[in-house]
Amino acid sequence: MPTDEEAIRNLIGLHSQLTDDGDYEQRVDLYTDDGAFTMGDATSTGREELLASFAATSAPERRGKHITANTVLEIDGDTASARTDFFFSLPSPDGPKPLAAGRYFDTFAKSDGRWLYTQRQITFLGA
Repeated sequence: MPTDEEAIRNLIGLHSQLTDDGDYEQRVDLYTDDGAFTMGDATSTGREELLASFAATSAPERRGKHITANTVLEIDGDTASARTDFFFSLPSPDGPKPLAAGRYFDTFAKSDGRWLYTQRQITFLGA
């Protein structure tokens, strides 16, 4: 059984992989029922809004590759927070095309032995 730290790091990695694969339904399952996702000025809260938001960005032409690094975790019982740097590129005929870089600010809660996102906020480099 993974430690809490390992479980949270796996959750962060899985979120990136599901995003890259366009699997928005499984991605929503990584959030609590009232979980929130903020990118720019837009926030989606709750599974229904998350599902709509994630579905809107899952088309094949919008999928690329997320690379995450430098995760700093703080765990306090059944809650946690993390800051993780990311880089995102899109495929192109000439090779990967850099699109965005920034930092995720995440909070988590442990429910029935499973860590879930309560909030993900994306801040883009230079913003």
